[in-house]
Amino acid sequence: MENQNNKVLKTNVNPSRYRGYWSTMTIISLFLVLLIGLMWLKVDGDYLPNTNQLVSESAARADLFLKLKQADLYHQESYLEVPTGVYLQSLSFVSANDVYINGFIWQTYPSTQNIDKLGVYFPEEVYGTTVPELRYTEVHDGNTTYGWYFEVTVRQPFDYSKYPLDHKTVWLRILSTDFSGKTLLIPDLSSYPSTSPGVSFGLDDQILLGNWEINETFFDYKMNAYQTNFGFMERTSGVVPELHFNVVLKRKFVNAFVVQLIPLLTVAVLLFAILLSLTKDRDRLTISGFSQMAVIGSVSALFFVVVISHVNIRTKFPSQGIVYIEYFYLVMYVIMMLMVVSSFVYHKDDRWYSQFFRHDSLLPKLIYWPLTLFSMVIISYFVLLY
Repeated sequence: MENQNNKVLKTNVNPSRYRGYWSTMTIISLFLVLLIGLMWLKVDGDYLPNTNQLVSESAARADLFLKLKQADLYHQESYLEVPTGVYLQSLSFVSANDVYINGFIWQTYPSTQNIDKLGVYFPEEVYGTTVPELRYTEVHDGNTTYGWYFEVTVRQPFDYSKYPLDHKTVWLRILSTDFSGKTLLIPDLSSYPSTSPGVSFGLDDQILLGNWEINETFFDYKMNAYQTNFGFMERTSGVVPELHFNVVLKRKFVNAFVVQLIPLLTVAVLLFAILLSLTKDRDRLTISGFSQMAVIGSVSALFFVVVISHVNIRTKFPSQGIVYIEYFYLVMYVIMMLMVVSSFVYHKDDRWYSQFFRHDSLLPKLIYWPLTLFSMVIISYFVLLY
């Protein structure tokens, strides 16, 4: 018994002897935290105005006719150019891929235009068909402006791989009710005070976006392919330019940080506290209450906390692959498994891995934060920047 006590005493740690190690690992950990923070700042503010946006009506006409020629859809017969404007009063995410939008849309036609061909529709609308409601009609200089109020829920594909450091471009795809293709929609850019790149226009000043901030809004034309002639057109395939009104949004990182990252950080700190309780000193065992079952019980409790939070994220993006924040949860799972394994092998003194647990598991305690943070640095680089 005396020899066993001497053996236990030899494993005691003299804190002053290893202060240099702790200081070094602390500096390394702080440096890794700084790297993660710099990557977050870069991605969070890494947005440049879209280079294809339309900034004037003349530029819009030039871009549209160029696309028509490229698609071999331009002919010498006359087209009806219809200035079209959008003003959004509300925008909200109903689900990961469904966005509710309401507001006003207006068009200016020659007063002699056949009223049967007036108006627009939104081909990406879901949950049934909603006909825009005509709210006003104004006649000026031989032209008539019609304004409709609309409510629409559109379904669009979004990339959430960088969540919660993601930007989203929500667009309203606008098509004319003149199905013959002779009506060309031109963005009514003169109706806005400014349409320069990086400027937000066509939005209510009081619009509430919840967890989102606006980067900019803009009009552009996107090419869409149709593999049919709809029973009457000459062409059976091809691409057609279509008018889009785009709203570029940036997620409020602070909200996501409080909801997702602080709980993960808390779990990481608690796991480190469990690791610090590993000891073979009987006096310290009495104080800390360390035991194999105590470690398993504590880790199990933390595991359920992490799983519940992880499931909450997974249900938000059921069709998306692994998003950025989920990799941090995977890191936590690995750490918890290593903690449980360590509780089983810690007391073995005659195994090849026993040296790893010398001096009250000093090495695992020292490398816990550097190794955890380094894995997060690698994940952040490859997911956010690579």
